[in-house]
Amino acid sequence: MKYINNIPQHKYPWLPILYSLIITFKPKQIIEYGTEHGGTAIAMALALKELYETENHLGKIFTYDTFEQQSKGEIGSNPNYQLAISNINNYNPLVREFINVDRGDFFEFNKDPNKQYDLLYFDIDNDGEKLLEMYNNNKTNIDNGSIVIFEGGTQIRDNVPWMINKNKTQMNSVKDQVPYVSLTPNQKYSCSIIYNPNLYQLTL
Repeated sequence: MKYINNIPQHKYPWLPILYSLIITFKPKQIIEYGTEHGGTAIAMALALKELYETENHLGKIFTYDTFEQQSKGEIGSNPNYQLAISNINNYNPLVREFINVDRGDFFEFNKDPNKQYDLLYFDIDNDGEKLLEMYNNNKTNIDNGSIVIFEGGTQIRDNVPWMINKNKTQMNSVKDQVPYVSLTPNQKYSCSIIYNPNLYQLTL
C-alpha cells in the first residue's frame, strides 16, 4: 500500500479501507456522487496512482456533487465547487490526472438505464430510502460485476440525530432488500459494500 499513509486527514476513519478496495478491485471507471471537499476522491486517486505505477493500470474517478444547490433529501450540506477543485489540485499534483470533478445529481444518474461503471461510491446524506432506490436502479450493474460502496450502514449511523429528527428511513431496515455488508465496526462514520458474491470472493 504505497500511498496509504498519504491519505488526507478526514472525518472518515475508514478511508484506508476505501484505498485497499481500489487496490483489490482495480476499477477502471469510478463514479462518485458526493464529492464534498474531495477527501474520498483523493484517497481513491492515491490508490489508482499506485496501481498505475506498479501495474500500468489506467483508472479514472469521475466525481460529482450538486455543490451549492440542494438535491432530493439532502439535509443542508453546502459544499463549494471551487473549494473541492482547489483541495484536489493543491493536495498533490500527482493525483489530479486521476480525478475529474463536475456538477451532477445522483438521481439523474440513477435513472439512466445505460450507465456503466466499475465502482460506484455514493455519499449523499444517505438513508434507507436512498439506498433502496440506488439498489433497485443499479442491480443489473451489480449482478454484472460493478461494485457499490456507500457511506453508512451501521446501527449507530442510522441513529444519528439528523436521521431521527427528520424521520429518515434507517438503512438497516432495508437490509433484507439490499444485500450490503458493513466494512466498519458499529460506529457513526461507517461504510458498506454491495457486490456479487458469485463473481468476487472477499474476506470482509
